[in-house]
Amino acid sequence: MAKCTGGGFVSTSPNNNEVVFKGNFATKANCDKAVKSAKEAGQSWYDLGPEKRIEYVRKFVEIVKENKDELAKTISIEVGKPKWESEGEINSIINKIEPCIDAYRTRCSDIIIERNGAKGITRFLPLGVMCVIGPYNYPMHMTNGQIMAGLIAGNTIVLKPSDKAPLCATKIMQCWEKAGLPNGVINMVQGGAETVEYLVKNKDVNGVYFTGSFKVGQIIKNMCNPHQMCALEMGGDAPVVAWDCDDLQSAAITVIQGAFGTAGQKCVSTRRLIVPDNMFGRELIKEVVKLSKKIVVGKYDDEQTPFMGPLRTPQMVENALKLQKYLASKGAKVLLEAKRMPQSNCFITPCIVDVTGTKYTLKDEVFAPFLRVIKVKTFEEAIVEANSTEYGLATSVLTKDKHLYYEYLQKAKFGLVNWNKPTVGSSAWASFGGIKNSGNFRPSGYLSSDFCSYAVASAETENLSNVSLPKGIKG
Repeated sequence: MAKCTGGGFVSTSPNNNEVVFKGNFATKANCDKAVKSAKEAGQSWYDLGPEKRIEYVRKFVEIVKENKDELAKTISIEVGKPKWESEGEINSIINKIEPCIDAYRTRCSDIIIERNGAKGITRFLPLGVMCVIGPYNYPMHMTNGQIMAGLIAGNTIVLKPSDKAPLCATKIMQCWEKAGLPNGVINMVQGGAETVEYLVKNKDVNGVYFTGSFKVGQIIKNMCNPHQMCALEMGGDAPVVAWDCDDLQSAAITVIQGAFGTAGQKCVSTRRLIVPDNMFGRELIKEVVKLSKKIVVGKYDDEQTPFMGPLRTPQMVENALKLQKYLASKGAKVLLEAKRMPQSNCFITPCIVDVTGTKYTLKDEVFAPFLRVIKVKTFEEAIVEANSTEYGLATSVLTKDKHLYYEYLQKAKFGLVNWNKPTVGSSAWASFGGIKNSGNFRPSGYLSSDFCSYAVASAETENLSNVSLPKGIKG
């Protein structure tokens, strides 16, 4: 971990507002030193070869396994996730290793062709120094998926974690240090927007990888120069279209899992429920509201296991309450009212609002347990409504009719399209990314290897002899 000598900052727990981390932001000099360290380590790290690099990454995963309980508790303390969700995040890190290895071997192996007595070979080489800018909602998993893919491909890393999760980043970085990687292969600097700018504008940073909001992603994209790889995973406004399901309760549970898991703090969280304006649609809405009223909201260490923990900051609670009030002023019907809870100023109950027929402008992503309901007449209208967003990350259709699913699959403008599954819970063996304001055509997940290397094509022959004069040259 690089030493940071800038201004001091703290991280407080949303569970009880207690300070859980004290540190310093990185200065430009700190960032430059971290990048220089990564660059200097690059060639020797690449020269180890993929199998040796994979050994180091496997060692890291084994250390994560050994420290699973402590790491999960750290996530719960600093960002508020219930214990079961924090444990799930650590499992996601552990389960990431095999897809990363398989993706590298599958997508970055040499491509060899024989033609006219010569070989044509396409090889994949590391970019160099990768700058990974992480989110707070998956403070250990999201960044380390990119880090593992980058290291296996032969890159070195500078990590800038979220300033809302510095303790989580520190704990997981200690696992990398225990894995014994050579000096400079991974470097971490803490900080905010200024720190990001120092890193992105450093001429020795070859790749920039960001997970977060569209607004910040656009700023980062504009800062990148044409010679840098830039991979952005940004926000979402995920719709679920529920149409003609046999099992009403299962459909409702699927919606709730997507909408209110992680207290709605996922880019793939279900933000909209689109249903037919008929008996099925109305009954499903009732079932979703009924089950949502039973959601337990609380701290990770409460005796009664909570489904939802707190939001990360008090301002996020304020934003959700203001949105609820705003939509109501535009004629929306509040079916389940969000309320601030007494545990701390970061706890809020779920909100469900019927916005059918309401004219409103909602461009910013909602990072809260906030579900909008829309009733439509036809499936074609449902598709139009689903696509009526500036985001294009995740969506799902709940139906027993596979033909409707295939129609939706072709017409829905999203990077992830699920059938009878929540919008959340992507597999490490699949790609993860979206279009429009949700990404820039650099999906992560299994395809992370694609933005950790570049292709070099060569035409090769061992002997330089008997080369004929071309036409137009007198022999």
